[in-house]
Amino acid sequence: MKSTLHFLLLVYLALIPYAWAGDQGIDLLKKMNHAANSVNYDGIFLHIDGKHIHTLRVIHKIKNGTVRERLYSLNGVPREVIRDPEKVWCILPEKKMGHAGLRPDKKTGFPGFMVKNLAELANNYIISTEGVDRIADRAVNRMQILPRDGLRYGYELWADQDTGLLLKSALIDNAGDVIEQYMFTLIKIGGDIPDSALLPRMNKNTLEWHNSKKPPVNMPVKDSKWQFSVLPKGYRLVNIIQQSIPMESKQIEHMILSDGLAGVSVFIEKTSNPTPEIGFVQMGAVHSYTRVIDDYLITTIGEVPAVAVKVIGDALIRKH
Repeated sequence: MKSTLHFLLLVYLALIPYAWAGDQGIDLLKKMNHAANSVNYDGIFLHIDGKHIHTLRVIHKIKNGTVRERLYSLNGVPREVIRDPEKVWCILPEKKMGHAGLRPDKKTGFPGFMVKNLAELANNYIISTEGVDRIADRAVNRMQILPRDGLRYGYELWADQDTGLLLKSALIDNAGDVIEQYMFTLIKIGGDIPDSALLPRMNKNTLEWHNSKKPPVNMPVKDSKWQFSVLPKGYRLVNIIQQSIPMESKQIEHMILSDGLAGVSVFIEKTSNPTPEIGFVQMGAVHSYTRVIDDYLITTIGEVPAVAVKVIGDALIRKH
């Protein structure tokens, strides 16, 4: 169960983009989105999640209009992610193994995001500009995005004044406390990046690969046997994907919901386990809620308050 939950978390983080927008700061948000997929950069950033601090280096290059990227950890367990024109390669050097999956159209992890549903977001968030600051020795514009209710988190964003690239983001809970941060400490924006800088430390041919047996496939809503009785204000179903779990033969149904900023995934899988683990699990800023309907395991995951994943998870029902 734990390995499956870990895989579902990875899928959630890979597919759910940031989507920041509103009446104020729209131009800055669009500039952020454009910069993440249009400029070269090489930097070191911190991911601060509770008491855990992860240091990573990201090398990001635009070649022939396509994003290529290498991301690897500088402390803790070695991890490496290579993003080429066709796939995203996740590598665990110590275990000499990896997983490859189809890449999203846009960069979705820090400092990238997608801006969409601009008008919709104003119903769920209050967006304001908060002046100027300095991050990684660069001048930045600061923004704040606060939720209108307790079903989502807020954000503070710091964008480079020259390029619009996001240099720092902070996730804010409903008490106003920072629960997760990403922040560049050193970055070079622009200039040429050699192709050799994007190669993994280990030759891909020397690794043991555990890939999904079938690529993910979009599923029409009408073909799903599941639906939501009611959803929290502002959330809506945006996509359904059918995919397989690496090293396992079973297929899972993956429902993706969003309010334009927050993303929630609901995974539906057949289970023969008579006593599956159910209830809540917290992984940093991410909450997971698992329940059973008949012989199906329903796992709801999101970087949202626990009450939101429970309300969404409990709203899933079988179609009659």
